[in-house]
Amino acid sequence: MFTPTASSTWIGRHLLHPVLVVSVVVAYLVALYPGTLPRDALTTAAVTTGVTALGAVVGLLLARRVSRRRERPDRQTRRVIFGIGVLVASGGAGLAVWWQNLIRAAIGAAPAGPDWWAGATLAPLAAVAAIVLVPRVTAVIAASAVALAAGLLSPAAAGADEAQPLPRTVTVSESGTLLRGELSAPEFTSPATRLVQSWVAGDGLSARAVIVAVPTGSGWVDQAAVAGFVDRFDGDVRILTLPYADVPSWKAFVSDDAAATDSSIALVRELAKVLESRPEADRPRLVLYGQSLGAVGADAARIWLENHHPGLLTETVLTAPPAGTVAAVSETPRVVVANRSDPVVRWSLSSLWRPPAEPAEVVLGGPQVPLVPWLPGVSFLQTSVDLLDALDGPTGVGHRYGVEQARAVDGLPR
Repeated sequence: MFTPTASSTWIGRHLLHPVLVVSVVVAYLVALYPGTLPRDALTTAAVTTGVTALGAVVGLLLARRVSRRRERPDRQTRRVIFGIGVLVASGGAGLAVWWQNLIRAAIGAAPAGPDWWAGATLAPLAAVAAIVLVPRVTAVIAASAVALAAGLLSPAAAGADEAQPLPRTVTVSESGTLLRGELSAPEFTSPATRLVQSWVAGDGLSARAVIVAVPTGSGWVDQAAVAGFVDRFDGDVRILTLPYADVPSWKAFVSDDAAATDSSIALVRELAKVLESRPEADRPRLVLYGQSLGAVGADAARIWLENHHPGLLTETVLTAPPAGTVAAVSETPRVVVANRSDPVVRWSLSSLWRPPAEPAEVVLGGPQVPLVPWLPGVSFLQTSVDLLDALDGPTGVGHRYGVEQARAVDGLPR
């Protein structure tokens, strides 16, 4: 017959409250729920520690509230719930590393190493222990760390916003292919007019095609897309781009996403005046292109052209528009290019409560990565975390795209 010793009695009394155990385990499983991109050890440690620590704080508050209202659970109940919690958390960690390795294998990355395991297990365990044993000291340390991080760290740029000095006058690339207008927000008509005039003066009307490339928030245009269009049209193409801001796309999206729409419509309005002055057989094909926030502006320009100049637009190419930011269907030929692992095309506030929808013309590319079912709130969190690493992979992975962006819509000539 088992006779409890002093130490076993102490452990039984001091095991975590069942409410706290459940809260910690649920938070830990939420933190481990996979996204579509591989996570490095530091990101894994930060996410699992932060979310699990939040679960511990919530669990402590709920446990104290429950304990005041009813009798505290006996030690046998505590032992059973604690044991089940350990088993569930251990199983969740094992599934997480298995899934992580599936994603890594799909994109050709190395399997998760010991540092990943430590970040996914030891870091959150230490955080929970600190919160339970010395909550006040932990709270002070956590608050100081958050304040320090807020002062030293800045959010990563969403999209491929690489530094490109924005001109104050119209500039032309060395090859004569890319013409960049000046930044003059919030007034876009005058710079659009000057850009179109420069295009006409540079014999742009004789080219096979003119591409309106709506840039990202920083004024960046993906050079892989430029190369793709040049190759597609055998170099006989002109690409026009009109900047509307000089900040990373995520800042432009939050502060004034209408600028991308206004600038793109201003440019196609001026372009349409010139194109319609020529016979249809004697003018270049008009193609709209945009990536990320630029895709939002390009799709707005498409709708404007369909309403005001039907028949003028040849096609629209959208690369990785954020979820829910472009129309579901198009009256004119359109293709939406998206990598299967790109979190940008799945991210939207509405994905907190409903699965993100894809446009009808979406063409998926890149490696086939395993996808998990959508869960309210949880999937939004993990997609948001994936945004941090969206630009770290090779072309075709995450938010990295190549010359395939310039593909023709099915059924149209190249």
